[in-house]
Amino acid sequence: MSKPKMIILADIGALRVTCVGFKQIVKNLESKFDVVTVKFYRYVAKRNRDFNEYISANGFETSLPSASCRRNKLDSRQVIDVADIAAVGNIDAVGLITGEGDVLPMVNLLKGKGIDVYDINVYEGKYTYAYTGFIAVPTSALREGYAAPATKAAVKKAPKPVVAPARENAYVAEAKRIVSHNDLFNKYRRK
Repeated sequence: MSKPKMIILADIGALRVTCVGFKQIVKNLESKFDVVTVKFYRYVAKRNRDFNEYISANGFETSLPSASCRRNKLDSRQVIDVADIAAVGNIDAVGLITGEGDVLPMVNLLKGKGIDVYDINVYEGKYTYAYTGFIAVPTSALREGYAAPATKAAVKKAPKPVVAPARENAYVAEAKRIVSHNDLFNKYRRK
């Protein structure tokens, strides 16, 4: 019996995994799935030097960082690729390594087409319940000095200094005084 086919869509900017760590993740997945291809998002050849040889040797695709990633915390090309995979439908499973953005539309689209979707991350996130399964990445697979992106500590902002109210304009004060006297309005009010 053949293994189910899987595509991995990996945002290596969201999960700063080393190439050695990523190879281990793929090796573990290959025990259950036939990993057809991998596409890397937010890939920069200079920053991700350890991946260069691995990507070229296996013929994997890469995508440069996009401006939409900063705003949405998801790479828009990753969303487009998920839509393409769902439309074609010749894949059994998709492994997603994504940023902290809202992945529910992507997961629901794939699951609606009968494609299993797996969350590949260090810790379960707020949308892990929607996936078919969770694949844990060991912290040893992350780059040196990088903490896992599971939760961000809340930054406590300093209170704004209290500023004395500005002195009211003389014309505004006179207008308020005139309007506040109901005698003027009562004089012209219909009875």
